Amino acid sequence: MKRLGFVGFGEASFNIAEGLLGENVTGIRAYDVAWKTEPQAELIKSRAAKAKVTLDNSLDELVANSDVVISSVSANMALPIAVQCVPLLRPDHLYVDLNAAGPDTKSAIEKELLGHATFVDVAIMGPVPGSGHKVPMVASGEGAQEFAKFANAHGMNVKIVAGPAGSASASKMVRSIFMKGYVMLLVEAVVAGRKLGIEDEVLASIRDSLTRGEFLQNANDLMSRGVVHAERRAHEMDEVIATLKTLGVDGTMSVATKAKLEWVVKQGFKEYFKGKPPIDYHEIFNVLESHNP
Repeated sequence: MKRLGFVGFGEASFNIAEGLLGENVTGIRAYDVAWKTEPQAELIKSRAAKAKVTLDNSLDELVANSDVVISSVSANMALPIAVQCVPLLRPDHLYVDLNAAGPDTKSAIEKELLGHATFVDVAIMGPVPGSGHKVPMVASGEGAQEFAKFANAHGMNVKIVAGPAGSASASKMVRSIFMKGYVMLLVEAVVAGRKLGIEDEVLASIRDSLTRGEFLQNANDLMSRGVVHAERRAHEMDEVIATLKTLGVDGTMSVATKAKLEWVVKQGFKEYFKGKPPIDYHEIFNVLESHNP
C-alpha cells in the first residue's frame, strides 16, 4: 500500500485521513508547521490521535516516509510549500495538491516539480466535514490517473478532468464564483432581515424560490429571465441599497449585484431577444460572442 503523507493537518486533511482509516488505510503521516505551537498544537495532536496519524517533526521526515505527498495548506502557501519539497522528492513520488488555488498556481507548481515528482492537481468540490474522504474531487495533470485509481480503490470519490494540471482547479474556481458568493448573499440578506425581525421568514422565502422544481430547469429559467429583465431589476436594487443604508447594514453584495445588472443591460440581451426570455440559457452566449467574434 502506498504511504500517504499530508503537508498541513487542518480540517480537510484530518477528515480525509479519518475516513481513510475506516477503509483500512494505515500508516498515514502528517507534518504541520503549527503542531508544536499553541493553541493550534493541541487541536492538531488530538486530531492526529483520533485518525491514528503519525505527526512528523519536519517536512524532510514526512517526505522521506511517504510515497504520496498531499499538500493541504492555504492557497497562498501552495507554491512555496511545493518549492520547499523539491529537493526532498523522489521521481517515484506522487505529489497531490488539494489546495484551493487557481490554475496558474497549479501550473507553476507542476513546473517546479518537473523531473522531481509526478504532479496531480486536485480540486475538492464540496465540504469535507460530513463527507470525509468521500467528498467529491476532480483531478487533472500527469498523475491524475494514478491518484484516482488508488483513491477510488479506497472509497474516495475522484473523477478525472481532461487536460493538463490546472484544469481541475479551474473548474473549482468557476464553481466558487457561485458557492462563495451565494453564502455571502445569504449572510447579507439575513443580517438585513434580522434588523427587521424577519430573518427566518426571509430565509424560508429564499428556500421556496430555489427549491421549486428541478434545479437545472430552475437555474435556466432564472438566468433566461434575468438577462431580459436586468434594467428593471437594476432599478429595484437602487431601492434595496437605500433600504440597507437606512438599516445600517453593509450592502457590498447588493451594490455588486446592481453593477452586474447594469453590465447585463449594456450587452443588449433584451433587444436581442425582443423582450422574451430565451428557452435555453445557452442562447445568452450568442449575444456575448457577437461582441467578441
